[in-house]
Amino acid sequence: MTQSTESPDPDQRRTDQVTTRTLRSRRSAIVALGAAGLAAVWAPGVFASQDAATPAPDGDTLGEASMPDWRFAAINLRDPYEGTLTKPTGVSAGIRVVAFEVSLANQSDQPLEFSIANIRLRDSDGVEYRAGDYLGTDPRLVSQNLPNGEITRGWIWFGVPEETSLASIVFVAPPPTLRIAL
Repeated sequence: MTQSTESPDPDQRRTDQVTTRTLRSRRSAIVALGAAGLAAVWAPGVFASQDAATPAPDGDTLGEASMPDWRFAAINLRDPYEGTLTKPTGVSAGIRVVAFEVSLANQSDQPLEFSIANIRLRDSDGVEYRAGDYLGTDPRLVSQNLPNGEITRGWIWFGVPEETSLASIVFVAPPPTLRIAL
């Protein structure tokens, strides 16, 4: 069972599985979306107080950088996983093992360095479980530095409490580097 503990930071909740932060402002939400490789759409008036403080560019710019095109897809789900586990050799009472076949595609101009620990399974209560504590015999996803234009695919396993209701699988992408050549 996952235990929650209070943190001195009111925006943070710590469990024995993972620390979860709550985004408190629009700006931090946009930064979080950008770091995950997702696009945020600007709409007039949504950020009216910030619109007035940001001057429009006069003429040409020196250059432009865009977010990397990284894609994460869940292909198959086995709940519960009924295959053979190679790590650990047994499963604790009250735990069920869930397996996902996933793919990561790097369609950007920069490498994507990731770890399977950056893939998390979130339950309906918002608790996140990291991959990596369980391994099966199916071809597994391997932590790596994925070159631009490449795709990787494999299985990942999670141990969750038996009664857990699954809500989503999340890839916490590394922060991208936006570079403009001068």
